[in-house]
Amino acid sequence: MRVAIRLSSCFILASVICCYANDYTNSFGSDSVSPRTLAQIESSEPVAAVQRIADGAAQPDSLALLPWPEGTQVLRFENLEGAILVRGNLVSVSGRDTSGSFVLDTGAGFLALDLGLARLLGVTDSVPAAAAVALAARPLARLELGGLQMDQVAPVLTVDAGVIRRVTGRPVLGLLGQALFRDRVVVLDYLESTLVLLPPEPTTALPTTAPPTAASPSPVASLGLSATAVAVPFRLAGDGKMLVSSWVTSRAGRPAGKLTLIVDTGATKSVFFRAALDRRLPGWTAWPALRGLGAPTLTGDANAELVRVTGIELRTPGGTVARSGVDAAVLAGGLGEVLADDVGEPVDGLLGYSFLKHYRIALDFPRGLLWLDPSRGDVRDRLEEYSHPGLQLESVGEEVRIFAVAKGSPAARAGIRVGDQLVEIDGESVSDLDVVAVARRLEGAPGTTLLLGLRRGQREWICRLVRRRLL
Repeated sequence: MRVAIRLSSCFILASVICCYANDYTNSFGSDSVSPRTLAQIESSEPVAAVQRIADGAAQPDSLALLPWPEGTQVLRFENLEGAILVRGNLVSVSGRDTSGSFVLDTGAGFLALDLGLARLLGVTDSVPAAAAVALAARPLARLELGGLQMDQVAPVLTVDAGVIRRVTGRPVLGLLGQALFRDRVVVLDYLESTLVLLPPEPTTALPTTAPPTAASPSPVASLGLSATAVAVPFRLAGDGKMLVSSWVTSRAGRPAGKLTLIVDTGATKSVFFRAALDRRLPGWTAWPALRGLGAPTLTGDANAELVRVTGIELRTPGGTVARSGVDAAVLAGGLGEVLADDVGEPVDGLLGYSFLKHYRIALDFPRGLLWLDPSRGDVRDRLEEYSHPGLQLESVGEEVRIFAVAKGSPAARAGIRVGDQLVEIDGESVSDLDVVAVARRLEGAPGTTLLLGLRRGQREWICRLVRRRLL
């Protein structure tokens, strides 16, 4: 599921990639990625030398330093505001290869490729223009991720990756769904931007899905986790969506409501569906909120607001994982119903980056366990993320445009409108910056001033705005 929600920009993609291919199985092969889109990252190749990871700055518990079993892939990724961009390579039957960046997206069931790219690689011929997601006619000859090769990958879905480009300004080839890793353990550390793919395990040797017990010792050391890690059971449903039970508090002192969430590394915020909150947790309207935002999705743009959640807990027999003050998006529209139809039960939201970033995590697909280690990998919230004039941005061709204006924000009071073009910030052109970098420049200490150069049709003007803490 691809969801990115932030004040500057937001998008929701693979959430709507549902059960197009539930009866298919995957074959695994090779993959490689293009260096252009991840210029700031050295490579996603296996880390044979620690110097390539951190030039000697790796911590003693760094994933790059651990003695992994033979066949393990240790890859670097770019953390783009919570979107995990991994370099990879695609090879067609004719031998044509294409390298670039992919989003690691456990909310997507399968490998999903941009429609235009899928045609070039020969996995599909044509798709009706109205189809947001479709099943490709043929398998992909090869996918390469570092030294890992996956051959004859099927099923392959096609999507419009332009939705991702709208809010990142980056060319993204597609999404890496969980089915590619269903026989592996995947370890993820947001703080050191490192991804570990352990070798596949034979299913006949696996224990039943259950949290570790005294009789079933915890494998935390072998996964690069500490003794404080907690194992949260998850269920795979539909096309492989990872379902967990959570307890969410509407107000301090009130009982928590039980909500079903999809574990989604493609979501840059945790997400709740408004209809589910209204039904299961009516006190949610007391949360601090920033309204008037939007979220592009594969099925259209959705109305959104950002909230500060009182508390989220994941409870297990082996312990409880709890976070307070988690920022999350609340979405209106029918996405919750689409996901419910896919998995066969109500879905109340997504457990995304704004929660997961505080842990080193291990996705143990063979055993159905989500390991969360609070003592490693914590990415702290940016202090000035919500000190902002109140603009969401998107990339339209070579331009940066206003996608949404937060209600009651300095930008709204100044009369800035959706569709206006942002030309410069404090006298400097934004034409050479991607939309994420532009959005970061809008952030700053409350009370500080910025000058925005804007264009609307033939009119150009300079707007003076004072940043204010909005959430």
